[in-house]
Amino acid sequence: METQWSLVLFTALTGAAGWTLGCVALDEFLGRTRRNTNFVAAIVAIILAAVGGIASVTHLSHPENMLAALNHPTSGIFTEALLVGLTALFALVYLVMLKREMGTGARRLFAVLAAAAGIVLAFAAGASYMMPAQLLWNTPLLPLAYGGTAMPLGVAIYLVIALAKHEDNIRDFLMLLLVGGAVAAITGLFYGMATGVAATEPLLVWGLVVVVGGVAPALCGLFARKLPDNALVLAVVAVAASFIGCVALRCTMWAVSQVVNNFFGML
Repeated sequence: METQWSLVLFTALTGAAGWTLGCVALDEFLGRTRRNTNFVAAIVAIILAAVGGIASVTHLSHPENMLAALNHPTSGIFTEALLVGLTALFALVYLVMLKREMGTGARRLFAVLAAAAGIVLAFAAGASYMMPAQLLWNTPLLPLAYGGTAMPLGVAIYLVIALAKHEDNIRDFLMLLLVGGAVAAITGLFYGMATGVAATEPLLVWGLVVVVGGVAPALCGLFARKLPDNALVLAVVAVAASFIGCVALRCTMWAVSQVVNNFFGML
């Protein structure tokens, strides 16, 4: 089975949007409220979610058929579309509140709602592929890897925006990047080993998912704490590395499917 790039981009971009909004919500609860940074980060998250949603539609031979799928609330397409819409809506409400300097409590509420919808979508997008027909997709390790590999990408995007705005006191988010990189490496590796693709496609799993997508962002977070003058460059590197790892993890799913199809083709 060929890699479905529209779906790869959809899950990667919407996952990044969710974790970026997670950083916005965390900043609100830390009581810092970096208005300029959070405003730009929320806009970027909305754009990522929108572009990801558009990418998912291009996967369909007849995009108009998606409207029929939306009439079935139990379908994966309905759940994903709903979460994309809620993420964008809550983020937009948060933007309005931030711009008008409205109450902290209400602002925090919508920041959390936007983050929750986006982060749940990161996992739900992976869960939608769990099906008995594809044994190596039908495991909870798949949605865990989808959500886990998107984490450092969203955090790194937030850090680039914050550092570009010359924000200080960002050590908490640098630590979060370190943790996110570790989460990406672990969840990606677990899925790769459980399905066997880590053995059949070692460069894809060990090289791109684990090292590039996990270890590299974690090291960027670690070194940025020790070398603050180079933090912006390291954050940009973390965005690039995390995106590569995020995409690579999603490609492993199709690689596993290809192996299964080849096996049955020999019978």
